[in-house]
Amino acid sequence: MKGAAVRQLQTDLVKLGFMTQSQMDTGPGTFGPRTLKALKDFQSAKGLSADGIYGPRTREALQRAMSGGGTQGTQGKDGFDDKGGPSTRPSTPPPADRPKPGGLLGRAYADNSQKAANAKLSTGGRYAAELRSIANLSPQKRRQIDEIARKADLPPALVAGIWYREASFRDGVYLHNGDPLGTPTTHVPKGIFFRKDQFVEAAVHALREKRSTQKELNLHYNSTDLGAMATYAEAYNGYGYRNKGVTSPYSFAGTDQYRGGMYVADGKYSASTYDRRLGIVAIAKEYMRHG
Repeated sequence: MKGAAVRQLQTDLVKLGFMTQSQMDTGPGTFGPRTLKALKDFQSAKGLSADGIYGPRTREALQRAMSGGGTQGTQGKDGFDDKGGPSTRPSTPPPADRPKPGGLLGRAYADNSQKAANAKLSTGGRYAAELRSIANLSPQKRRQIDEIARKADLPPALVAGIWYREASFRDGVYLHNGDPLGTPTTHVPKGIFFRKDQFVEAAVHALREKRSTQKELNLHYNSTDLGAMATYAEAYNGYGYRNKGVTSPYSFAGTDQYRGGMYVADGKYSASTYDRRLGIVAIAKEYMRHG
């Protein structure tokens, strides 16, 4: 198929993050293999049959996603969103396509996938204000996030989460650990150096240090697998929480899957401290909902 209708479909899929502008530019208005894959990914994310056919149900789901309607939950008695889903809904890959990492990473992925599928967003207190800050990110910040995500070939929602966790969306810092650019890092990992004007380059460097983890989790720019994002984030931050049998706030704070406990400094854990910042899952959900 070719024509204006296909071009509009491609434009919508780009806006929703299921294909990139460069992919569309290889054949604007032509329904080729890239558009087919993007449409199937969208259908899978929406719980539809991933047959690549742009039929009435798929068209209706796309229209709802573009208008931001039909997925926003309401606050329940427990203070958590009863749906918690973004309009660009994170998906669980079908069994044939699901990553199969081994060892600790595999166990973390299985655990995090289940938690991510059940997670409800907090709708009260500080978390609500932080969610609003994600929803209201400036176009400039979103462009920076997208640039880093494309260069690292990681989902923008995951990049946004890591930037928030490491530096509260501040420029001029290392995403490795939040140290200021322009001097070698003093926190783990130590001794890394980028100039003050190299924020994007430093961010990509930090993310690429986990390329093997990224590959095992089959994460790429268009990924919507929230369990894989949570697991990448946990590996990025370290397995200290898992070793204590505690859900990582780095991945799950701001959802009902996190029950407290926090490392207040490198190697110093406090069971009575509660992380009031959002975790990667909450950020990714909100970021994709407003993407």
